[in-house]
Amino acid sequence: MSLSSWLQRRKENRRIKAILRHKKTIKRKYGQGEDRQKAIAFFQDLGGHEGISGLLERFMVNCEPSIRDEDEKQQVFDILVGFGDDVLPAIEGYINRKDAASVPITWPLKVLAAVAGPKDAVGVIVRALEEMGTEYVREPERKVLLVSQLAEYDDERVVTTLIPFLRDHRDEVQLEALSALERKGDQSAREPMLELLVDDDTPLRLRACIADTLKKLGWQVKGYRKKVEEALPEGLHVDRSGHIKGRWVSAPAEDDDEEG
Repeated sequence: MSLSSWLQRRKENRRIKAILRHKKTIKRKYGQGEDRQKAIAFFQDLGGHEGISGLLERFMVNCEPSIRDEDEKQQVFDILVGFGDDVLPAIEGYINRKDAASVPITWPLKVLAAVAGPKDAVGVIVRALEEMGTEYVREPERKVLLVSQLAEYDDERVVTTLIPFLRDHRDEVQLEALSALERKGDQSAREPMLELLVDDDTPLRLRACIADTLKKLGWQVKGYRKKVEEALPEGLHVDRSGHIKGRWVSAPAEDDDEEG
């Protein structure tokens, strides 16, 4: 090996060690704020995919005091936004990390919304949800946040991506998907909702929520009337026009439209 090659390798090894060291420091929950600031500055100067990935590590932990934690995260957010859409590959990689089921993604999603156009942002979220699928996960928060964020966009891929999560193995995700689909109000979700409502394995609480959503949207139960009547929780019924009316007796009291 030539001297120049040896020096280059040594320089690269030092760089790799510095990146690893600062990655540990930037997410040291009980470390000194000044040390985290040095790590933030290091990754900001480094730039590129490695620098952006290093900055994203700051979102992995909550530090004390909470005011300083919020300030530091806002600082990192501003730096990342300054990189523009160069942050997208690193954000997608962060969201899809395999080493931590409960990776906090609230701040990275804020960065995504700030720098990406709707088409690119939807693409990142859709790919992440498709990768996760509807299988059981111990920590559903990441999936819940992605489902909620996806519903903020007006894109033809949104509803078709959300519908399968009505059948997720975590009820938190199912309820978030139901809420998201209610906000979109797309009729293509009507039959999947009805099929879940009349499924014998659907828990009572979820059936009541589906019925409430169908009622709010004013969607008829056409094609499912008999099964819906059998599946509706107590206090709910189907009127002559095929709309769900009433109020689930176990739900908090609220005003309800009178049947015509």
